Amino acid sequence: MSYSDLINVDDFGEKRENFNEDRGEVSFYCKECKKLVTVTRPNPKGYTFVCEVCKSKDVVIGTKEGLITNYKIKA
Repeated sequence: MSYSDLINVDDFGEKRENFNEDRGEVSFYCKECKKLVTVTRPNPKGYTFVCEVCKSKDVVIGTKEGLITNYKIKA
């Protein structure tokens, strides 16, 4: 079984015919600002990120394409 077999399972909700291997660079999405943002990392060894726009810590990390897909961001 490969990933291409799994992406078309009906339970995943969205059927994809093609999977883009190049998902983009690592990006950050602020749930408060509801957009892709730049962040600061107070503890270089930790996984807390602070949005530079609103200072919220409610930030998600992922690939650019993954965040756009999951949070329905208009690119």
